[in-house]
Amino acid sequence: MSDQSDQEPEISEIDDASQSSSNVGIGLTSNASDLEQTNTDSEDKHSVTSESDSDEDQQIIRTGGQISQSKGRRVNKNERITPPFLTKYERARVIGTRALQISKNSPIYVDPKETTDPIMVAQQELNENKIPFIIRRYLPNGNFEDWELQELERLD
Repeated sequence: MSDQSDQEPEISEIDDASQSSSNVGIGLTSNASDLEQTNTDSEDKHSVTSESDSDEDQQIIRTGGQISQSKGRRVNKNERITPPFLTKYERARVIGTRALQISKNSPIYVDPKETTDPIMVAQQELNENKIPFIIRRYLPNGNFEDWELQELERLD
């Protein structure tokens, strides 16, 4: 009990950690360095999900598990081993991702007629082959194959 001074820093560290996590949930503003770090983190996420080298308008949708130990390399189009069919999981991911984009006021590539539901608009875009996405399939050896959505056949 005489060692309370040793315990006080631990309590204050816990309080500081809980306050910082609660501030994030509330959405309070923080200092400028935290804001700069958040901006660079969001730029890093954007650079990971979009491919600006060859296809500026297309977004990569990742499927399967990536092996974290090896970097892997892209497999050439003539050396692909996965079947040229859009799986039901990839279809769901594409429709969900595109519906989220539409709900955040992304341009719509088809005439939605009277539909206001972003999911229905995304399904219509997929049926008309208008979504500019690339499906990235990871292989067990760490390599990956990039398939344009227009290349894949649908078995609906």
